[in-house]
Amino acid sequence: MTDAKFFHLGQFFSLRALITTVIGVGLISVTEFVLPWLEILNIPAIQQWLSPATIVFTLAIIMVGSAVAKNIVSSIFLAVAAILSFYNPYVTSTLYANNLFSSGYWAIIVIYLLTALLAGFFATMEMTGRTALLLIGIIYGLQGLIGAGTSLYLSLNFAQAIEPYQLQNLGIAFGETINGFPVYDTVVGIFSIIYMMVFIIISRKRVSTTVTSNKHEIIGQILIFLSIVAGIVFMIFAGFKYTQAEAVLIYGQTNTDFMNIIFSKLPSGDFTFVKYLNVFYILPIVGFAMGIAMGIMVYKRAQGTTDKMRFNFEGSFLWLNLAPLIASLLLSNVVILGLNADAEFYLNMPTVIAIFTEYTFLLLINLFVAYIIFRIIAFFKSVSKK
Repeated sequence: MTDAKFFHLGQFFSLRALITTVIGVGLISVTEFVLPWLEILNIPAIQQWLSPATIVFTLAIIMVGSAVAKNIVSSIFLAVAAILSFYNPYVTSTLYANNLFSSGYWAIIVIYLLTALLAGFFATMEMTGRTALLLIGIIYGLQGLIGAGTSLYLSLNFAQAIEPYQLQNLGIAFGETINGFPVYDTVVGIFSIIYMMVFIIISRKRVSTTVTSNKHEIIGQILIFLSIVAGIVFMIFAGFKYTQAEAVLIYGQTNTDFMNIIFSKLPSGDFTFVKYLNVFYILPIVGFAMGIAMGIMVYKRAQGTTDKMRFNFEGSFLWLNLAPLIASLLLSNVVILGLNADAEFYLNMPTVIAIFTEYTFLLLINLFVAYIIFRIIAFFKSVSKK
């Protein structure tokens, strides 16, 4: 099926979409429930380096499944399978049992649904090379603005967001101000806008050429791989652990329970803070590199910028830090307390930093796994064509 359309409901019954969905749902039930439930992935030798405490590969399976199936029904089935399979270590928790959604389950729904829908949509959407370059610039530019904007908001509320970490002697990196001016956040924000404008300008140019060499594709693939690996390596060496007891002192017991439910999948897991670079900048930087790589690949796939093309597997990498932003906003104290002053659960500002940190590490690991799977699939497809 070469003419795949993401919103064509009938294409769900194609052999590719059906088989991919069935296999994906089965794998998700294993990665999201069986492995953490049996604590198979709780390996102390790995936990001292990687975060969250229990690494699951559900995001990778969702990305791969959605990108291969190329159908909205498949993406929804994969997301729902992940949501329903979600394992948490607090099945007896009063907070979790009595108030399922207000205890943070909405975050899981948002993260998995967005991952599945956006990965499938961007992998399937057919467009000209000019449109592809425009999308790259706008989406990755916005990613940078999300990082800088979130960091700016928390930095301006230093006492509520940053100070609780410093009181526990955790020297997290943040968007510092000089004489009250947020220098680093402003620099990242301006660079994001410049990045966006450069791609918009490039996308305005019509270039038509016959590209027979695969060098653009190879260079692009290498850059994507290196950007993901560099992000993981940096997080390993720049990340430092803090304990469950310190977490409770920083953002309270209910928010610590939330972090255990969503990320560690342990009743008392350790968490990570980043010391050498503001964590809100990491995914945007990785995204900037990916965008350049994808821009190079567009030149080959669209025979310049005028022919039609698809991002295919690489399209599933376009969404990055949108999910934790929406999840954090949805459950933030500003929103929840504004709607219900007596709400039992909400996220405070220090927890937003923790969410982005754990999510960044988890996503980078899943991006690496997804990329390897994508390359294996691409290899077998090329062999079968020969």
